[in-house]
Amino acid sequence: MRNPYHILLVGLLMLSFASAEAADKAAHHEKGNRSGNTAAATSQTTGDDTAGSTGNTPKKAFSLPPNTVSAWKVDELFAGERQADPDTATLNHQLDTALPHKYSLASEWCGNMGSPAQPAIFRDRYNPALIGQYLFLHPYRTYYAGASDVLFYNTKIPYSNLTWTSGGQTHRSEDRLKGVLAVNATPKLNFALTADYIYGVGQYYNQSTDDLIGALNGSYRGERYSIYFIAGLNNFRNYENGGLADASLFGQTQTYTLPTKLDYAWSVYRSFYFWVNQQYRFGYHKTDPDDTEKTEFVPVATLAYTLKFEGGRKKYYESRIGSYYAQNLYNESVTRDTTSNNLMRNIFSVTLNEGFKKWMVFDLRAYAEVDVEQNMCLTGDSLYGYKNEALVAVGGEISDRKGATQYNVLGQALLLGYDKVPGFDVSGDFSTDIPIGKEQLQIRADGYVKSTNPAHFMRHYYSNHFAWDNDFGNVWSARAYGSAGIPNKYCDVSVGAGWDGVKNYLYFDQQALPQQSPDFIQVLSVDAKLNLSVWWLHWDNSLTYQQSTHPETLPLPAFSVYSNFYLRHKLFKKLLTVQLGVDCRYNTSYYANAYMPATGQFYLQNETLVGNYPLMNLYLNMHLKHFRVYLMYYNMSSLFMKQPCYTTPGHPLNPGIFKFGISWNFYN
Repeated sequence: MRNPYHILLVGLLMLSFASAEAADKAAHHEKGNRSGNTAAATSQTTGDDTAGSTGNTPKKAFSLPPNTVSAWKVDELFAGERQADPDTATLNHQLDTALPHKYSLASEWCGNMGSPAQPAIFRDRYNPALIGQYLFLHPYRTYYAGASDVLFYNTKIPYSNLTWTSGGQTHRSEDRLKGVLAVNATPKLNFALTADYIYGVGQYYNQSTDDLIGALNGSYRGERYSIYFIAGLNNFRNYENGGLADASLFGQTQTYTLPTKLDYAWSVYRSFYFWVNQQYRFGYHKTDPDDTEKTEFVPVATLAYTLKFEGGRKKYYESRIGSYYAQNLYNESVTRDTTSNNLMRNIFSVTLNEGFKKWMVFDLRAYAEVDVEQNMCLTGDSLYGYKNEALVAVGGEISDRKGATQYNVLGQALLLGYDKVPGFDVSGDFSTDIPIGKEQLQIRADGYVKSTNPAHFMRHYYSNHFAWDNDFGNVWSARAYGSAGIPNKYCDVSVGAGWDGVKNYLYFDQQALPQQSPDFIQVLSVDAKLNLSVWWLHWDNSLTYQQSTHPETLPLPAFSVYSNFYLRHKLFKKLLTVQLGVDCRYNTSYYANAYMPATGQFYLQNETLVGNYPLMNLYLNMHLKHFRVYLMYYNMSSLFMKQPCYTTPGHPLNPGIFKFGISWNFYN
C-alpha cells in the first residue's frame, strides 16, 4: 500500500488545481443557501462584532457575502449531519496550545504537546462502543480525528486556513502546524483537505513527539442521491522517558538535563481509515401553493450503506533494556512489541423521513451491520498470532432534529460479539428551549444503558515485559445527565448534574495489569458555568465536582476549576479585537493514575498525590478581519511555585515558557 503521506500530497495538489477553476466560477454561484441538506452557516463577522456601529457608510472594502462558508460533521453510523463551525473564533485562541486542557477541565497527561493523555473528568472519558475497541488507541484519543471529527464544507468561494503555534526555546520548542483547504467544484460537490502536524521536542529529556493527523474528504449532496467519503490518517510517535528519576533535583539544573527512568525507548501508533456513506432518497415533488412554478422535493424514505475500513498498529521499541521493567519475556537486549487491529464495517439502513406526512413527526430508522475484525499480537520474538472475528449487530433509531425541542433514541443489539458474546447499547439525548421573557431557558439531557464486550487486548496480550490471558465478562454501565442554563450577554449561567454506574469495571492495577472489579462503582457529578460581562471586563468560570464510591479503583479529583479573567475591546474603528487576560486551571489533589510506557496505559498508584497546583497563563489575543495572533506566557505559576505541576506522577508539565500562535483565513 502506498504511504499515506503520499496520498495527502496528491490530494493537496488535486485540490489546488480544483480551487483555481472554482475561483473563476465563484461569482456565478447562486445567492443564499445551497441545495441539499444545508447546515447552519457561519459568516466572517458575528452580530457582536457589528454592535455599536455608528451607521456611517464605510469605505469600500472586501467583505464576504452571507453564508460564504458552512460546515458540518457527520456521525459514523448513518452520516447524520450536525452543525459545526470553521475555526474562526475571535476569543481564546491560546487554548490550542495544550489540547488536553482544551477538551477537559482536568487531565492526566505526560506534559508535552502530543504526548499520551486521558481526561480526569469521568464524563469526558471514552465510553467503549459495541464495536471497534482498539485498546492502544486510548492514550492518543485527545489528538485522534475519526470520521465523526472531520469537518465537511460547502463554500461559495475557496476557503483555506493556516495556523501555526510554537513555544519554548528553539532547541526545545513545541510546534503545531494546521492547514485546511476546502473548495466546491459545483454547488453540490465539495472537497476538503485537512492536515495537523505536531512536533514537540519537550522541556524534559527523551519526551519528544512527532504526530500527523490528516484527512481528504468530500461530499455530493443531491436531491435524491448523496455520498460522503473520508480518507484519513492518525500517526503518533512519542519517546518514552518513564518520568523523572529524582524530582528533588528540580530547580537545581536545566529541566532537560534532569535524569529520567527510561532511555532509548519510544512508541509508535499508526492508523489509516477509509469511510464512505451513500444514500438514496425516495420521494415526490409537491407544488408551492404560493408559486405554482416552484416545486419542492419531499423525501419519504432513505436507503443507505456505510462502509468503513480502519487499520491500526501500535509498536513499542527499546534499543537497550535497563532495569525499569520487572521481566523480559522474549529478549534481554531489545524490545520490539507489536500489535495491530483491522476492522471492516458494513452498515445497511432504511429510514422513514420526518415530515413527508403531517403525522410523521420524527425520523424512524432500522439498520443491520456485518463486520470483520482481525487482531494481531506477538506470540514470541518475531512470531505473530492472528485472531479473526465476525460481528453482527442490528438496531433502530427514532429522532427529531427540527424545532425548539429535539430528541434522539438509538438502540443497538450485538447479536454476535467478541468470542460470540452478545451485547447491547441504548442511548439518547433531549434538548429544548423555553422562552422566559426575552431570555431562553435551555434544557439538555442525555444518557445510556449498555453492556459491552471487553476489548480483545484487555483479554489477551503478549509482549516483552507484560503478558496476560483473562476471562473477563461484559462491562455493564449506565449514565444519566441533565443541565439547565440561561445564556445572556451579561450573565451566562448553567448548572448540571450527572450519575454514572459501572459493573465489572475494567482498569489497570498497581502492577499495570488489567483487572475487572466485581463492585458496582458509582460516580456522582455536578458542574456549573458562570460567565460574567461588564463593559470591557469578562470573567468566565467552569467548575466540576465528582465523587467516586470506590476511589481505590477509580480515583478522580473532587473539584476541578477553570477561570478566565480578561479585558476585551475593539480598536481602530472596531476592526481589531483585543483580548488581554489571565486564566487559571486547578484541581484538588488525588492519587492520579500513573503512566506505563510499554503498554501506553494509565494505571493505579497510591504513593503520590497529584494536583493542588494553580496552573496560570498570561495571554494576549488579537483578531483583525481574517487574521488572528496570540502571545502567551504558559505556566506563569512556576515563577512562584517551588514544585513543578504534575497531572500524572513523574511527568511534570512544561515550566514557564513563552508561546505564540498565528492563524489566517483565506477566501480566494
